[in-house]
Amino acid sequence: FLDIACFFRSQDEYYVRSLLDSGDHESSEAASEITDLAYKFLINISGGRVEMHDLLHTFAMEICSLANSATNPNKCRLWNVNGIIAALRDKMETKTVRGISLDMSEVTNMPLESLVFAKMCNLRYLKFYSSTCPRECEGDCKLNFPDGLSLPLKEVRYLDWLKYPLEELPSDFNPKDLVDLRLPYSKIKQVWKGSKDTPKLKWIDLNNSRMLQTLSGFSKAPNLLRLNLEGCTSLDGLTEEMKTMDSLVFLNLRGCTSLLHLPDMNLISLKTLILSGCSKLCEFRLISENLESLYLDGTAIKDLPSDIVKLQRLILLNLKECRLLGSLPECIGNLKALQELILFGCSNLKSLPNFDENMENFRVLLLDGTSIEEVPKILRGVNNLLFLRHLSLSRNNLISSLGSDISQLYHLKWLDLKYCEKLVSISTLPPNLQCLDAHGCISLQTVTSPLAFIMPTEEIHTMFIFTNCFKLNEAAKNAIASHIRRKCQLISDDHHNGNFVSRALIGTCYPGYEVPPWFSHQAYGSVLEPNLPPHWCDSKFLGIAICAVVSFCDYKDQNNRLLAKCTCEFENLDAPCSRFNVEGWIEIGNEPRLIESDHVFIGYISWLNIKKRQEEEFKKGCGPTKAKLRFNVTDGNGEEIAQCEVVKCGFGLVHEPNDKFTGVISSVAARTRMYGEVSTYISDISDEDDCVDVIETPSTAGSKDIKSFLDYFRRR
Repeated sequence: FLDIACFFRSQDEYYVRSLLDSGDHESSEAASEITDLAYKFLINISGGRVEMHDLLHTFAMEICSLANSATNPNKCRLWNVNGIIAALRDKMETKTVRGISLDMSEVTNMPLESLVFAKMCNLRYLKFYSSTCPRECEGDCKLNFPDGLSLPLKEVRYLDWLKYPLEELPSDFNPKDLVDLRLPYSKIKQVWKGSKDTPKLKWIDLNNSRMLQTLSGFSKAPNLLRLNLEGCTSLDGLTEEMKTMDSLVFLNLRGCTSLLHLPDMNLISLKTLILSGCSKLCEFRLISENLESLYLDGTAIKDLPSDIVKLQRLILLNLKECRLLGSLPECIGNLKALQELILFGCSNLKSLPNFDENMENFRVLLLDGTSIEEVPKILRGVNNLLFLRHLSLSRNNLISSLGSDISQLYHLKWLDLKYCEKLVSISTLPPNLQCLDAHGCISLQTVTSPLAFIMPTEEIHTMFIFTNCFKLNEAAKNAIASHIRRKCQLISDDHHNGNFVSRALIGTCYPGYEVPPWFSHQAYGSVLEPNLPPHWCDSKFLGIAICAVVSFCDYKDQNNRLLAKCTCEFENLDAPCSRFNVEGWIEIGNEPRLIESDHVFIGYISWLNIKKRQEEEFKKGCGPTKAKLRFNVTDGNGEEIAQCEVVKCGFGLVHEPNDKFTGVISSVAARTRMYGEVSTYISDISDEDDCVDVIETPSTAGSKDIKSFLDYFRRR
């Protein structure tokens, strides 16, 4: 109980059990006590972690403080800096010290004798850390050993020493009970000389030990689970001894810039291999057939071996910034478990292999910055990519159009086209697309009208971004605005049919100067005060649409994200003024961007997103007929950006469409899901009578529902 309170609170349960149980009778009982402590409510196992109530933790620390101050304590646990300094300077009895946890940010440089730990024969947990100094800083360890160091510790299970100052651990160090070894940012060249028995060792963390040259000495570590060598820049290879690490699950070699090759071995348990940033690694050798995550980003590899087809459990393959990679083996399409393929920045990659197998698990394909010339070639096996959710083609200066096959990716949610500077047109998009980012497509002129066939869906968040697409023609801008409007009315369909929609947010933006005419209330400037009809918030009311024309003439800051928002105030006759914010458009992604010239922002918010209290107030009687809307643009911190001026604004109410129209849309959408393909699309819905114009005929023969859908609108 006291060990947990002092050292292992909020740690992983398996990790704590491993540290407490090192095989002897006493430790086995201690490990089983975790279950007993949980039954007695002294600890709580929550989310796989060992937790302790604050009051119990305070009580436990008080007990330890009293024990530490006794003349001959049974078990002494030290975390107070004064008590630790006294122990290190041999001013107190140290035979009973069980654990030390020293925050080195609280001490000054302190020279110590080499035998400072010689009398601590019962020491199990030793931790030297810094709570304030980042590990990346250049400061040395504040504990100095001018005459060397002796560590005759026979009981130690946990050794965590930040910036360990010597080139290796002392020869008298006995790791037979060691479970966790952490020497981050140390000066070691090798952990120890020769091979030592480490039957209990499960975790090794030597990250950023930049002088480490070899990993020898671990041939007798059969139970090692995780090995972290990130940032060990002097390490040029792995030892053959690693063949015995049959339990190794995780191997991190990120940033090992001197690593030249991998040994010929088969680590049967390895699931995660990280070689990110190993810039001298020219050849990848398969060292495990059970990999689930493989990171090769930033390496110098030119191709992948054909035996990569053996990775039938591989879920993630990251090849980001592999600039020398010219091609992928055809067998990539046979990795049936693959979910995510990252090829971002592979500037020499001009094509992808055919996806001949049914890759039903494939979800993410990132092709940003590649040299792929045609999207249709990517989608050659579109029927085998039906479950793709995220496709990114940004920063491609060769693609001029998307082609029509992309509309068959019915599960695609995110399409990233940022900075495709030669993209001229966008064809019909997938029906369930939620996010389209075409920022900086400076050659984009046209988009198909309508932009997509819209189906009822529970996931109705939609954000279409066309910022800095300065060549968009008026027809394209109208098509974009019309698509957003139709999407709002389809949300009406969901609400009308009783489907619960927890949150509906729709938005778009494009270069322009005018509020679309279907916004019934418009004004110059950033304030709009519309007069509303009585009972406008009746049972058929579903939400509000807002629009703002924002001038970015003087805005140059790219360091913050943008949020176009509106504050709505309704004046109630018999109740206080109701106010709520509408976040009509928010910059997507994590990359700030420069926006130039004037842009039109359109957003829709569902009534379900407006506070229920306000809705109940409106239903008490006749709804408020006066409103005041204030539009502004803020940064990622919520601060208003003065340089972004709202020059025009608009506001509109969204109500349910008529029943007959709703039923037809639902029928066609259901048939679309059944047959998997349709090329019938609807154009904009007019303000007066909700009529539509059919611009194409169906390509799927034999669909009576679609035919009746067309006949209905022809009669209209």
